Amino acid sequence: MKSEGKEKIKKSKAEMTPMEVKRRKKRRNRILIAAVIIVLIVIRVVACSGGGAAEAIVSTTNPIYGDVQESISITGVVDSEEARIYFAPVTGKIGEVKVEAGDTVVKGDLLVAYDMDSMSDSLTAAQMEAQLGSNTYNKALADNKENEAKRSEADVNLSVLKQQIIDQEAYIKTLQESLDKKKNDTSSSIAAESMSLSQELQRLNGELSNIPVTDTEAMAAKQREIQQIQAAMTRNEYASSTTAYAEDFVKLEKQIQEEQKRLEDYRTYKSEMDAQKQTSEPGILDSYEKSSATVNYELASMKLETAKEDYDRARQGVAAAFNGIVTEVAAVDGASVTEGTQLLTLKSSDDIKVTISVTKYDLAKLEIGQKADVTISGNTYQGTISKINRMATPNSSGTATVGAEIHIDNPDEKIYLGLDAKAEILTHSAAHVLLIPVEAVNADKEGDFVFVEENGLVVRKPVITGISSDIYIEVKEGITEADNIILSSYSNIEEGMAVVAMPAE
Repeated sequence: MKSEGKEKIKKSKAEMTPMEVKRRKKRRNRILIAAVIIVLIVIRVVACSGGGAAEAIVSTTNPIYGDVQESISITGVVDSEEARIYFAPVTGKIGEVKVEAGDTVVKGDLLVAYDMDSMSDSLTAAQMEAQLGSNTYNKALADNKENEAKRSEADVNLSVLKQQIIDQEAYIKTLQESLDKKKNDTSSSIAAESMSLSQELQRLNGELSNIPVTDTEAMAAKQREIQQIQAAMTRNEYASSTTAYAEDFVKLEKQIQEEQKRLEDYRTYKSEMDAQKQTSEPGILDSYEKSSATVNYELASMKLETAKEDYDRARQGVAAAFNGIVTEVAAVDGASVTEGTQLLTLKSSDDIKVTISVTKYDLAKLEIGQKADVTISGNTYQGTISKINRMATPNSSGTATVGAEIHIDNPDEKIYLGLDAKAEILTHSAAHVLLIPVEAVNADKEGDFVFVEENGLVVRKPVITGISSDIYIEVKEGITEADNIILSSYSNIEEGMAVVAMPAE
């Protein structure tokens, strides 16, 4: 089975990753095993030359349970994740360009400086023009401002006062209704109590009349009850006569008087604001006069503010917004530039990516967030798949490929933009699954299958495979741990062929 994007360039052991060293050792062991098999084949052929057909000698292995890591090996180009084109912030004259293409800068470094003498002349001219406009405007609009302020104050206060008066009148009405209700409720309560006491007294007098004269003790007890009811009726009559002077009623009447006074204050202040509005309106300039004076003043002010901002921005110059590498410089010392003229391009050296292109076969394995080992100029870095394009484009050979990006998690100063990079992307993994060597799996139009040695004969078994590394492939269905999987033979084999199995390492 072949893997997309495999590198064919030989490297020294020092240049290889640990995974590549392991693979090379594995291939070396298999070469030795193959050599032993060839020797055995020769011996077998010689031994059988006297008669009969020689049995094929095959290398076999048993499936094992283990972990498998699927990966994609691919090359890409180192680039920056953040690039900024710097434009002239203001119109003026460039004093000095501080950098050249290829320079490394840190955040805050000055890249381009302006000629501040020419910027100072422009600022002085704007200041003089603004002062003249200000004097004219202030003279023409001094009285107008005062009258507008008075009218504005009156409008605001009148708006508030009208609502305050409405609210205050409603509040006083609510207080008065509350007082009236309390008085009515109190009177009703006293009247009800009086009626109840009167009825009770009538009942007791009736009971007294029915007590025998000789039962002096009962009569005395009933008379005491009658006296208690009479005392309660006296207290109730007193309460009725003093209701108007109750403390709650007095407080509420006093509050109503205070709120009435506040209402009169609102009405007086409203009259004052009405008068202020009437006297201020005739002193306000008409719209044409005001508009003309305002426009002239604002134009002069705007020119001055722009000149100040331009001066401040020119004094700051063009500084690096992040650590990076200057990749292009268009600015020239002494050149006059207008705002928006392109000056230079800066790419970040902190946010580094590797751009890659994958075919549809590897695209199916790729996901955002997958980890990758990236080698740049012999140095290894950790990376993460950060972007996968949603559009395919043809490469130089016409094959449709999809662009993707690997974010470098730990960049350093050894990374150079534009260099080639080699990436080993860790796509999927499975733990404790049934594994066989990749070369044992065959495929035809019916699907994947393996050859198994059983009792000296070749048996074909269809299998369902999962993920694979360069060495092992996961088998989900079709074989067991006890099967003798055929890895190789000296000639093509077919199902039913007699073979001699030789266990591989």
